[in-house]
Amino acid sequence: MRTLPKEFHDEFEQKGDTFFKIAELLYRNPDRPFTQEELAERMDCSTTTVSNHITKMEDSEWLNRRKNQTVFAWNKDVHNPASTEGTTALRNFYADVWGIVKKHSETVPGTFALIGATMILAALVVFAFYIGFSLSITQESEIPAIIYATIALGSFLTGLLVSFLSPIQAKINSLVWRYLPVEKLQRD
Repeated sequence: MRTLPKEFHDEFEQKGDTFFKIAELLYRNPDRPFTQEELAERMDCSTTTVSNHITKMEDSEWLNRRKNQTVFAWNKDVHNPASTEGTTALRNFYADVWGIVKKHSETVPGTFALIGATMILAALVVFAFYIGFSLSITQESEIPAIIYATIALGSFLTGLLVSFLSPIQAKINSLVWRYLPVEKLQRD
């Protein structure tokens, strides 16, 4: 389990368990803001206690507070857990990728863009195999190196083509929505 930075412990060594539990929760979830009430409920203490602890961390700039709200998050500018914690970096990366995939897969143009980008990435991987086999960096392959180059080029060109379908589909969608009344689309 990740622990708080040494500097944090040095600065607040005289604080109690609740103080460090609040800090650890915020540190483990650097991208998630917590309200004062949420923290009080999770720590099983009063909002006044949380407020006192949070104020000390905020004054030392370990936490960020949303303007005019009692919503707090770990200050990643002071100490970003992703820069020192491999699992946090990996989790944040895949959470960001999942958010992008989820957001763009809700529309047809976004889906075309995702498929195109995936094919381009696959082309890069296959091209790396081609380089490895053609320069004899890796063991010999039963498949001729030119096949890898052909697959890479085909995947790359298909990825570009599918990616270019995204703006075309977006234009088609805008025309459909412009010329078909919403009521008619809802009835069909």
